[in-house]
Amino acid sequence: MSEPLRIIHGPFGRVALLLLNKSMVLHAHRVSHVVFKEGGPDILFGVRNREIALSNKNVLLVNAWEPHFYEHQPNPQPTILLALYLEPSWLRNLSGRLAYSLHPKFFTESSLPLRHRLSSLHDQLLEILMDRESRSLEALEGLIADTVVELAGPTPRRDTLSAAALVGGIAYDGRIRLAIDAMRSRSGIALDFDDLAHRVGLSRPHFFSLFRKQTGITPSTFGSMLRMERSIEYVSDPKIPIKDISADLGFDSPGNFTRFFVHQQGVSPRQYRQSVQFLTGPDLPFDPIIH
Repeated sequence: MSEPLRIIHGPFGRVALLLLNKSMVLHAHRVSHVVFKEGGPDILFGVRNREIALSNKNVLLVNAWEPHFYEHQPNPQPTILLALYLEPSWLRNLSGRLAYSLHPKFFTESSLPLRHRLSSLHDQLLEILMDRESRSLEALEGLIADTVVELAGPTPRRDTLSAAALVGGIAYDGRIRLAIDAMRSRSGIALDFDDLAHRVGLSRPHFFSLFRKQTGITPSTFGSMLRMERSIEYVSDPKIPIKDISADLGFDSPGNFTRFFVHQQGVSPRQYRQSVQFLTGPDLPFDPIIH
């Protein structure tokens, strides 16, 4: 089982320090994703149909909606990762050049070398995450902002990224619009894709083909993405019992919900809950860790 060392939620999204020794199935996020390696052996991440090596000399960049996975290889030592999940509304308010962070081509490269200013920003991020007693945690948001600006590079071409009819930066036709709206209304829960295809006037094969062409991911992966977003929201609230989350999200049992969560996040719902903190402001940067 992988182990979360620290997870922080804030206006920027999420940042996690994770000891990784568990595979993660093919999945995607609504948000862009940045991963640094902090310790242990180098690893390979699958991003779409490519394998990207991650070491302490580079940073992995995964765009919103971009399918990715990790196939764990037996090793006596686990790999430690620092991962950022960047909230698009926060990025949009941060800078006009980041307004298109939801677009699947926002990051033009899947990997960048960890050099100069980016290396310095990374070191400062890690220092804050490793120091639980520090009162300087309010600086985390500023460091994340500086890091993203450094990673984003030049302002993307507006005519390239602002196609008509956007959902998460993805252009799609009216039938896929209706399907996505229906899936969002149920948070990806208990979806009948035959019925969904019929509702939007497509055969099942045509629906799956068009959905993937328009979004880059399958309806099943998109549904799992929506379900996982709701799972993280619920699991982060200590007042909601895990068994109630499982039932609300349509799982047959808490065990099946736990397996789903582990396959997507690499850690169990209880581990996630025990590690999560919330950025709350300059006077009291974080709520105490929940145990």
